[in-house]
Amino acid sequence: MSSSEENKFIVLDKTSTIKVEGDDRIQFLQGQLTQDINLISQSKALYAGFCNPKGRLLAFMLCYAAYDAIHIQLDSSIKESILKKLKMYVLRAKVSLNLLEDTFTLIGFVGSQALIERDIKIPKNHLDIVQCDDLIIMRIGQDGERYQLMGEAFKVSEFIKLNFAKYSTMSVDDWNNLNILDGIPDIYPTTQEAFIPQSLNMDLIEGINFKKGCYTGQEIVARTHYLGKVKRRMYRAFVKSASDFIPGDKILSRNGEDIGQLVRSAKDNNKKTNLLIEIRVDQAHEGLFIKNELIEIFSEDQKRFD
Repeated sequence: MSSSEENKFIVLDKTSTIKVEGDDRIQFLQGQLTQDINLISQSKALYAGFCNPKGRLLAFMLCYAAYDAIHIQLDSSIKESILKKLKMYVLRAKVSLNLLEDTFTLIGFVGSQALIERDIKIPKNHLDIVQCDDLIIMRIGQDGERYQLMGEAFKVSEFIKLNFAKYSTMSVDDWNNLNILDGIPDIYPTTQEAFIPQSLNMDLIEGINFKKGCYTGQEIVARTHYLGKVKRRMYRAFVKSASDFIPGDKILSRNGEDIGQLVRSAKDNNKKTNLLIEIRVDQAHEGLFIKNELIEIFSEDQKRFD
């Protein structure tokens, strides 16, 4: 992306970060999340899920190492409930969990011009991380030039002032549309405990490690992986409408049968809304509806799980 018109940024104030500190932080998270926390580093982030004992997702997370801690990134709407739930499992572990609020800022941006002009190394692959002046810069997605930048609020603010003069601002829908196109799910209060990790394709984005030890909900997640084909999957789709949709809205078949749920959505313009939907695989070629709007699944996704 070379033209300034393509350079955009957004303050991700709908995303929160839980800081996990202490000598037992890795061991503690190993017993709770679907990811092998030993693989997370200051140069590589990974997705993870936090499940209930029945293997249903309470949260979708992005995890990375930061100094002597692990940062867990998740949607702000569930931050308090997840922090409370995680703290229930601490017991005698040498670990502390705290929300990073006013002193920590996340931004998303498209276009590498700000990095090139500052001679900052550009993260090469999806979820690769580089650190510069106590700021964390992460690549999001393999295609295109999309990044996250995180750090102390005053340092992020200074970076914006010095480097984003040629960048325009993005809307929340703009950023979420890119997440949808990259097939990145999320969990909200209305969809907690609604999905198993595989039905949100977390096994396809390296969000589940099947070689690690036990964690909450692991038995169900592993059984689904080893004993049979996943019967429900997540698909990218759209409707030719700018109606308002809520995560958890029902996906109906042509005859009115409930066959899935909305994972997330974002308005593309005033005539179209992009969706991530979780449905039965055997319904991917059928007529589907959400709030009486016809759903069109991306053609490349439609045959993906046949």
